[in-house]
Amino acid sequence: MKALLLALLAAAPAAGQGGLARRDIASPFELVRGTVAPSADWTKVPFFPERLEYEVKWGVVSMGMSDLSVREVVEFNGQPAYHIVSEARTTSFGDRFYKVRDINESWMHVGDLRSLGYSKKLREGNFFRDEWVVFDYEEKGFLSRRVSRDGNFSVSTGTIPGAVQDILSSTYFIRPRTLKVGDEVVLDVNTKSNWPLTIKVLRKQRVKVPAGTFSCIVVEPTLREEGIFIQKGRSLQVWLTDDERHMPVFMRVDILIGSISAYLTKIER
Repeated sequence: MKALLLALLAAAPAAGQGGLARRDIASPFELVRGTVAPSADWTKVPFFPERLEYEVKWGVVSMGMSDLSVREVVEFNGQPAYHIVSEARTTSFGDRFYKVRDINESWMHVGDLRSLGYSKKLREGNFFRDEWVVFDYEEKGFLSRRVSRDGNFSVSTGTIPGAVQDILSSTYFIRPRTLKVGDEVVLDVNTKSNWPLTIKVLRKQRVKVPAGTFSCIVVEPTLREEGIFIQKGRSLQVWLTDDERHMPVFMRVDILIGSISAYLTKIER
């Protein structure tokens, strides 16, 4: 169940709190100051509020479930942000082959949709990843902490070129955009290093999944780092609905033995 989901795919924002890279922060959740009352402007994006559920298969064998949700706006470091959550878990049957318990979270500014920070807790087989990054746009830098299995941790800092995305937020950043076959969308991404994420718009195609039959546009992101799951596949493709929502209804990544796919099973608004 490696490497799925983009991964696998208002007004100007207020100034940041400043000096973030110099602060002693043990967790990005320390920067969350509760939920913010909804605004009509925030519902103009095609993904808020929303919760999508998927069945994950290895070939034709059902291995687990995953979901993507944007259910609330929170105050994050003094700024309103969409709280994006991705969870993945194998079933008891899937646990026998490759146990997965993943939680990825991202905080995206409600104005220009830039990432304010992200957290990833990956438990996949023997693989362990527990890290977070927060961005300080006033100082054009980031602060990151990685925690090892034994509880030890390392802290790192660096610079950012301007507005950036993380892997999870980039999935949502492209959804309000116009996508045409042949386009290439390039996003500035930071995952403790700055790199361009290129998303190619390949073709249009109808696809049938448990949630229904949809006319879609197929995109292919090229990842250099871990995705929402560990990205070790040879080719990742995402089927987005060919409408203003660009909702991901089907995802497939080719691996060394076959492919892993996610099929949309439920939509909650």
